Amino acid sequence: MVNYPKVKFVISKKKELETFLAFLNESKYRDNKREMNWAFYKPHPKLKILKQKNLSSLEKKSIVVRYINFYYRGNLEKIKKGVLKTKKDWQSKEKHFFNLVDEIFKNHSWPKGKYIAYPTIWGMYPRYLKDKTFQFPYHHKKKNFISVIIAHEMLHFIFYDYLYKIFPKYKNPKCSFKIWNISESFNILIQNSKEWVEIFSQRAMSYPEHKDLINRMKRIFDKKQDINYLLKDLLR
Repeated sequence: MVNYPKVKFVISKKKELETFLAFLNESKYRDNKREMNWAFYKPHPKLKILKQKNLSSLEKKSIVVRYINFYYRGNLEKIKKGVLKTKKDWQSKEKHFFNLVDEIFKNHSWPKGKYIAYPTIWGMYPRYLKDKTFQFPYHHKKKNFISVIIAHEMLHFIFYDYLYKIFPKYKNPKCSFKIWNISESFNILIQNSKEWVEIFSQRAMSYPEHKDLINRMKRIFDKKQDINYLLKDLLR
């Protein structure tokens, strides 16, 4: 019998801060203006002050802490209601989700982890493979779309675990970007299939740059709906 992880929903301002600072720090090493703008500055324009070049790291952190505290003071009840609604919706779908995952991943055991879902005020929902935690929006304009996001992050956890056990050489950090692209595109292929849309009532959203890879995956998967066949073709 397969033991399925039970997602725990935890509100954490500390996690909000960690996420923002991680992306802010990342901007020192790569151009992530696109992500910073649509995930942070556009929905929270008051934080655009952080673009000033004369601010120290400590000053930037202080600004973000104050903003998070300010936002939570005014919206905590909304966040709590959003989490309760999301938890209820996910629990109504999780059994179907795990059944579909079992079919795709050949009853592969779920990796051990915390499986904590943190609501976020940001427009970015990172997941952490090491401890199996992730973030999700506490509200969304599309009805029940948050469960699509949760399914997306959960798929990542089992996809990486499965791939690394079948193809261990791809654990090499040099392969991380390649595997990330495959993982993201695979999720869209699966989540936008008829069986999944029937359960979640919504299609998943993809990165524009993954269009060609998703189409390639679909052609391969249409020939033979077997994840090993698909991965061997993509990784050869």
